[in-house]
Amino acid sequence: MIVPEVVSEDLLQAAEDEIDQLLATVAPDEGSGGTGANLWFPPRAQLPMCDAALRRSGALKIADELVEPFKLDHAYDHIQVAITVPPWSHVPGGPHIDGHGPNQDPPGTFTLLAGILLSDQSVPGVGNLWIWPGSHLEHGRLFAERGTRALQQSFGHSTLLDPPLELGSGIEVRGRRGDLVLSHYLTGHNKGGNTGTHVRKTIYYRLAVAGHAERWEQTLLDPLLEFNPVRSALHED
Repeated sequence: MIVPEVVSEDLLQAAEDEIDQLLATVAPDEGSGGTGANLWFPPRAQLPMCDAALRRSGALKIADELVEPFKLDHAYDHIQVAITVPPWSHVPGGPHIDGHGPNQDPPGTFTLLAGILLSDQSVPGVGNLWIWPGSHLEHGRLFAERGTRALQQSFGHSTLLDPPLELGSGIEVRGRRGDLVLSHYLTGHNKGGNTGTHVRKTIYYRLAVAGHAERWEQTLLDPLLEFNPVRSALHED
């Protein structure tokens, strides 16, 4: 889901200035550092203004509404900085979910992915995040049928399994600078290309509720286990 205009310009600018300082001094953890998608995962202590964009804006409180009576906080000691430098005409062939790889046991799960857009992504093809709606439920069925380690060998890519999980078509997430993106952990997603005129910038936070690490396997089998308000709303409908 997209929540518009959550983060004020002063918080956005402070976070962006902090990121610019970071990128001037460190090499990328993934990618070439040039054209295309590049990702960095610095410790939270290195990005206090990016953390402030989450907490002081009220974004974290908005996210908490999806998991009440639980409270969300960082699942890991990092904040992800994602930039996509044009031109990069990439169209993802399918989605993945984070934390599933051959050397990740147990998988690196969490509750909710939150993103703050630092660049305008209101039109397609400007580095937008791609998601596969409803895939959180399909992944839950997959884990129930094939086991909670089913995606380890495919690095989280359910459409690369034999037989593959049929998830349909993905969509590009569109939003403007300062908008908040909230996505269930099990929602399949991927990086989109950037054929626009500006660098796409997004900050991502991997959030978990208290006790998630002890019940991670249950959350893969029951995708709404930590989302009581969502489950209640669906039952009311």
